[in-house]
Amino acid sequence: MHPCENNRMKPDKFVLLSIVLCAIVLAGGLMAYGPSMHRYSADAELEEGFIRISISSSGADTYSAVVLDNGDYSAPTQLYIYLDERYGEFFEEAEEAIGLDTLDMEHSIDQMCRLLKIRGFSSIQICNDEQLRDAMAEDMKGQSSKGLLVMSYALPQNIYSGTDGCLLFEWIKSGNSLYWMSSPIGMFCHGEDGLVEVENNQEKFFGKECINMTYSDPVLSVIEAGGLTDALCLKWNRTLYGLDTSGLDGASAMGFSHEGYSSISMVPFGKGMVCVIGGKDDRYQREDAAQTIASGVSCYSNVLEIRSGSIVRETIEFSLDVPDDANDILTYISIGGVYVVYGRAIRC
Repeated sequence: MHPCENNRMKPDKFVLLSIVLCAIVLAGGLMAYGPSMHRYSADAELEEGFIRISISSSGADTYSAVVLDNGDYSAPTQLYIYLDERYGEFFEEAEEAIGLDTLDMEHSIDQMCRLLKIRGFSSIQICNDEQLRDAMAEDMKGQSSKGLLVMSYALPQNIYSGTDGCLLFEWIKSGNSLYWMSSPIGMFCHGEDGLVEVENNQEKFFGKECINMTYSDPVLSVIEAGGLTDALCLKWNRTLYGLDTSGLDGASAMGFSHEGYSSISMVPFGKGMVCVIGGKDDRYQREDAAQTIASGVSCYSNVLEIRSGSIVRETIEFSLDVPDDANDILTYISIGGVYVVYGRAIRC
């Protein structure tokens, strides 16, 4: 064999060795950081006078446990997300009227679904105009406790027209919940004649004008420091299109505030609830919306206990006191802090 042939074999060995080393490093990275390698779980069990909670994590994380008494209100366990297939058709009209920012409807819905499923909320139905109308009409035939998330600037006129007795109003009054984000709630509807501005839309929902239509800068004032804002790790601090809940009976707010307007507002509406998440479409807005929906918190919620802490590759157990007269107890446990990696709502 020619000496040069042996020399030509050496680089091949180095190449093979490099490939093997890269494979080992990659495998180690997947084991260390791959989501399938991490394990989380949480549970809660009601006993006389207290609730026993257990939380497990295979990594080093922060956790938060919120125990709520929702009274006669049942937090939604199923969610409709409205897919506005006519979003682009009327957007320029809406933009001219109020200066909206466009969003990629399908992308935003996909992201919302992912964020909700991380938090244990997986019963989601994406509905176009006809599907949403049929689903809501079917709900009206019996008792239901469902949610509707709207990220568009308008609903179909045969669902919402702003008139007394319209399907949306009756659906909420019967015990369901409306979550609205990225535009002024109820300002427009659309039908055969195009985009329609609903007169007195704020009064129809809230009895008075209370929507922030101008201020859009970040705000720093935390609502109820040490309470739900911190426990749910809410971080979206915009109040544009948010509500001033002062004077609204039974209303509550979370997140951040500026001159009375809140980033997250919740208002009773019949037996149901209207929740408004302020600001224009953003990743952090979607995360706060997902946290709000998955946690089951509402304007009817009475916070019984909050516990936060750290967990490092272990299972921890602790008990929190609950009053004997608590009615509908819901415990929401989330792991990950600012960037939630796991969530679960447990009804006891």
